[in-house]
Parts: sequence; C-alpha cells; structure tokens
Amino acid sequence: MSSADLETLRAFYVGSRQQLYTYATSITSNRESAEDAIHDVFQRLLRLEVLPADLRPYVFRSVRNAALDTLRRTKVRSDSIFDAAAAVDAVAPTEPPAFKTDELAQWLEQLSPDERETIVLKIYDEFTFQQIADLRQVPLQTVASWYRRGLDKLKTHIPTDLL
Repeated sequence: MSSADLETLRAFYVGSRQQLYTYATSITSNRESAEDAIHDVFQRLLRLEVLPADLRPYVFRSVRNAALDTLRRTKVRSDSIFDAAAAVDAVAPTEPPAFKTDELAQWLEQLSPDERETIVLKIYDEFTFQQIADLRQVPLQTVASWYRRGLDKLKTHIPTDLL
C-alpha cells in the first residue's frame, strides 16, 4: 500500500471511528464485539495493495459483515448497545446526544435489528436511504419502511416533551 493510501486510510479512520463504532455496536449490541469487528476490517484494509475507490461505503459494509460474523460466532446479544458509554473511548461524539445514553439504549432496544441499524445509519452516520439500501443489499422501499416503522416505535416511547 502506498504512503498516500496509508494517509487516506488514517484520515478516514480518524474522521469516522465514532460513526463506525456506533454502527457496529448497533449490530452487535456489545462494545467489545464492535471494537473487534472494526479492528478486523482495518487490519484487512492495511493488507490491500490499493484502497477501494469509494472507501466510505466499502468500510461500512465491511464493518457490517464483520459485526454479523462476530454475532454468528459468539451469539452475544445481551449487553446494552450503549453500556459503559462513559468508557467508550476518548473519542466523544461532536454533539452531545439530546437524551441520556441509557434511555436512548432502551428505546433503540425496542426496535428490530433492521430498524435499529437503519436509524443509526440514517441519523448518526448520515447515510441516504439509497446508500443504506446499497449497503444492506435490499430494495430502497424496504429501507424506507424500516426507518418509518422504527421512528413510529420510538415516538411511542419518547416523552412528548423531548420530541
């Protein structure tokens, strides 16, 4: 891998690590499994001779696949997706969440895995519906339905004064 590719990869990691972590954690529901998935992906990326042209969707899809592989191997789904949030790592989100972390985790746990993943990708990672559909390899309307149903479920749990 060229030094320019290494710098591109480093810059991508620095700019996206919190989004990747949030995304992987929304899939694995386990902090350590999410970290392992991201670590595996970046190890594989470092072994490539040339980085993919469109790095962001490639890395997010790779993290998704690695997180799902981790789930298949470990069958771990019991931890809260935001447990030990204070100890996540030194990288804090740029904007503090509007809700307490434990409340948000409880609300997100009420969603199906597809709804939760779609909402995380759309809201936290700022993917478009088309990008999510491409990433998940499902029809665009399916993504829109997951998002709408997930938001509808969240609205029933979130107090109206917070909306």
